[in-house]
Amino acid sequence: MTAKPSLLDRFFRAYARMRWRGFIRLWRLSGRGFGTTLRATTSKGTVFELSPFSYIDAIVLREGYYEPEVVDAIVSGLGDGVLWDVGANFGLHGLTAKFLRPAARVVCFEPSVEMFDRLQRNRALNALDVDVVNVALSNHTGTQTIFLGPPGNPGMSTLSPWSEAAYAGTSLVAVSRGDDLVAQGIVPAPTVIKLDVEGHELPALEGLTNILRSPSLGAVVFEDSPAGDTAVKAFLREAGFTCESLPRCRSSEHGLENFVAHRFPR
Repeated sequence: MTAKPSLLDRFFRAYARMRWRGFIRLWRLSGRGFGTTLRATTSKGTVFELSPFSYIDAIVLREGYYEPEVVDAIVSGLGDGVLWDVGANFGLHGLTAKFLRPAARVVCFEPSVEMFDRLQRNRALNALDVDVVNVALSNHTGTQTIFLGPPGNPGMSTLSPWSEAAYAGTSLVAVSRGDDLVAQGIVPAPTVIKLDVEGHELPALEGLTNILRSPSLGAVVFEDSPAGDTAVKAFLREAGFTCESLPRCRSSEHGLENFVAHRFPR
């Protein structure tokens, strides 16, 4: 049974949505610190532990969801198939997809220890049967340094850091080729992939060459630069996919866009 937000959590959620002054003061008076979360129900019906002081979490609290166009694109082609949520973060899209498509199997990949812990807690909150894998997907198997996103945006953690970004630190994480995980029987092959790994999309795809060739894979939902024919779009096109943009909804606009790649011809 899905856990419900408390009355106090609902109060703070309403306060945050209205953007009233004095939120931080009331938050502290209630005995909560900047590392404390509150429980909130999304517009899709799932429940998550969210921090009012974290970028993605705050948008979910104010608007009900973050990038609803992404989960809509996922579930539209998922049916009772298999979703790989690669770069699952705290589980927003992967857990919500399972909630909306209960017959589907969902595998969430998240290498960050902090986010993996949140992912597991949110899975328990929603009482969903979702596989969680504490591994990053790349074009090789072994270990690699992950650059950890700042406290206000831990979702920026990446294996391919941007020179202009500030990171909170680094740690070593396990990496694997997705093809190897399927060949070894560790996870089932996907029919839909959601890929959001903060600039490491191309190496992740390079480790999925067999999966991308399989006719059972129908769609890849991914984040990429809107500028022209990028290496990621070209790689997917050569694998037999055609890409189209997903207009961003609400206040999540930034320098990147979301796309869906469908196997050609559709």
